[in-house]
Amino acid sequence: MKKAGLKVLSAVAGVVAAFALTTSQGAGQVIAGHNGPVEFIGLKDWDAQELFDTIRELAPDRPFHACAAVMRFELGFADAGAFRFSTDGSDDWYTVVVGVEDSTRVHYRQTGSETVGLPDTWQKLKTVAAEDLRTLTAVARTLNWDDLTVDGVSMNSRELAARMGADLETFDHVRELVHTADGEEDRHLAHEVLARDSSWAARSVATLVQGNFLDDDTSWHALVASLIDPLAPASSVAMAMLDGPTTFERDPVDWSQARSHLSAIFGGTNPFAFRSMLSALVATDVDPEFARQLVRETPDLLLAHVGAEHEYTRERALDFLKAISGEDHGTDVKAWTAWVTGQPG
Repeated sequence: MKKAGLKVLSAVAGVVAAFALTTSQGAGQVIAGHNGPVEFIGLKDWDAQELFDTIRELAPDRPFHACAAVMRFELGFADAGAFRFSTDGSDDWYTVVVGVEDSTRVHYRQTGSETVGLPDTWQKLKTVAAEDLRTLTAVARTLNWDDLTVDGVSMNSRELAARMGADLETFDHVRELVHTADGEEDRHLAHEVLARDSSWAARSVATLVQGNFLDDDTSWHALVASLIDPLAPASSVAMAMLDGPTTFERDPVDWSQARSHLSAIFGGTNPFAFRSMLSALVATDVDPEFARQLVRETPDLLLAHVGAEHEYTRERALDFLKAISGEDHGTDVKAWTAWVTGQPG
């Protein structure tokens, strides 16, 4: 499997000088926060200012970008996500909050209840997962490449790992261990662990090992399934892998066997994973007709991202729609809504 060139997109985005409050259901609503603008997308029954004030009242000492837990466990949201972006030339932050209010659309996968026997190499990786998840995630992000460009600056995988706060000695050791888990028995074991094991650390390792088998469609399906793991550490490894280089010289992935997992994410399960999934679908040349079916079943979250004021937040949604439609409506939410629904704009 050959690696293709890749430019990693920066999470740093410029902030526009003025923000318009839109009234479309689910579209971006931007308000002034204590440390910079806060944009809410996906809201239906809640008003942005009302939600902001309620969260601040319930958790006055918690950083606002950590508000997803308050939304889920104290305000009854079916799911939620929050992202913080640095702003050019400012000490302020731009925060994007995704709210999912429809509980019928949220479906985390069932995890196993067993303890699957693991070989020594896997046991060592499992220990790292439990003790240093940050470094394991850095390995996941960089597993299949060595050189990249970030913010126009060339760097290697170790340099990015250092930026991510990884312990470099552990990073080198983990990469070496993962690359030895490349036999057919490892591929089968990875699927077995993901299906049967109750340990999030074991499932995190199994997710990471799938990166050795990206010429197999079932490994891509497993990565997307891990995005809706009910425990965040396991899903964070999958997100890191899908945010790394996902463009390879290989045949397109047949995603039809992962339909239920994809539908769950389009419906709003784990909003943190939504953009990672979109990138993976584009990178693996998802069948346009299959993708259109998924979108038309549950279009709200995708269109909420398209309608975001924040450029980086809407970027992958627009790239995905362009890829599956063969059209380019720019940031025209009305036009994209018409295409998704099949109704005149």
